[in-house]
Amino acid sequence: MPKPETGKRQPTNTKGEHNLDSQTMPPLTGLRVLDHGHVWAGPLLGMFLADLGAEVIKVGAPHRLSGVSIGGQRAPVGSIGGDRGSTSADDPRAFHGLDRGKKSIAIHLGDPRGRDLYLKLVEQSDIVLENFSPRVMPSLGLSYDVLAEVNPRIIMVALSASGATEGPWRNLVTYGPSLAALYGLKSLLGYPDDPQPREDTADLDPTAAGHAFIAVLAALEYRERTGRGQFIDLAQGEATLQRAAKPLMDWLLNRRDAGPQGNRASAMAPHGVYPAQDEDSWLAVVVRSDDEWSALCGIAPHLDRPEWSTMRGRLNDQDALDAAVSNWTRNYDAMELSIQLQGVGVPAFPMMDPTALLIDDDYAAMSNANLDLSADAAEPLRGGALYTGTPWKMARTQAALTAPIPNRGEHDDEIYGDLLGIDEAARAELRESGVI
Repeated sequence: MPKPETGKRQPTNTKGEHNLDSQTMPPLTGLRVLDHGHVWAGPLLGMFLADLGAEVIKVGAPHRLSGVSIGGQRAPVGSIGGDRGSTSADDPRAFHGLDRGKKSIAIHLGDPRGRDLYLKLVEQSDIVLENFSPRVMPSLGLSYDVLAEVNPRIIMVALSASGATEGPWRNLVTYGPSLAALYGLKSLLGYPDDPQPREDTADLDPTAAGHAFIAVLAALEYRERTGRGQFIDLAQGEATLQRAAKPLMDWLLNRRDAGPQGNRASAMAPHGVYPAQDEDSWLAVVVRSDDEWSALCGIAPHLDRPEWSTMRGRLNDQDALDAAVSNWTRNYDAMELSIQLQGVGVPAFPMMDPTALLIDDDYAAMSNANLDLSADAAEPLRGGALYTGTPWKMARTQAALTAPIPNRGEHDDEIYGDLLGIDEAARAELRESGVI
């Protein structure tokens, strides 16, 4: 049996401080990632990999902001968006919170010298991620075929809007809301009696990032067995379209157009968000069975009506049911009523806004969302930032937040000097000519 191709990559940690056999380091320790992500999907995927121990290197242009916040806006510390302003390109606030824990290099990929440097870096890397349109990397002479020629073990994941397959949508450039409209998801948002479609957060991005993360782990497993990397083409629209499987199948099989459903569910009632006592205060209540309805009626006996005693009866009379539940819930504090309903086995939760979450002790303890990595940093602009915690709580190889957001090009000397072996004089010349 032939020996698997190992490529030319050197160990990520050239100083030998730890290795992949470590029993205590995060599970992806030893992997190196080149992160071209911008806006949300790409940076989020890079953040996942960094949180689990990979060395993630954010790749940006030397003289302009690249891969920052939504719409080219400059993001404040710890956020993914921000208002337009006079923030300097060298201000760490020009990076967003999804870049925390990453290293940063500046490189002009349109310059042949920059491209050659980049390919040397690919030789010693494991993963390249990007969420450009499919034309961008090939136009720079950095398609997967080129990268794989340099390093057969390289894994490249591309999260474009509609995928790299040839077709009329191939080179679309979109943001989450427009892509959700294109793939029909907007038609499901809103209320049945409201002709205006409702907007939601651009959740195509995190959905695509999650799918891509799983694919990257699978590609790493494949490489472990074969010694070879591969190209992962992930269309953000297709990844999110799986969430619309039920209405799609309903149309294909029954020719029924689901349309907007508000907060209702097809097999549960009541199922919605109901007003509470305080202004703009709400709680979500879900009843999944007749037993749960009986438990709710034990707290609100006036809702115990014969016509609502069965799920079918409640589903057939949802307008009146929701009105009656709303008239009841608006007399109570959202948190207190939620706790009371949970006590009898009915799923109920108050609608928490971001401020309420940040000051909630249980949430902070669970997510480490209040962990301040940078209060003592030398640069005051990076101090006092809040970062979201890691969602994984692993018993043996814990994920971790390791560093604040980087300055642009902060790690140029480490990457170009220590890793690639370019001496100080040569780096100064490259910097002077705008290559790095």
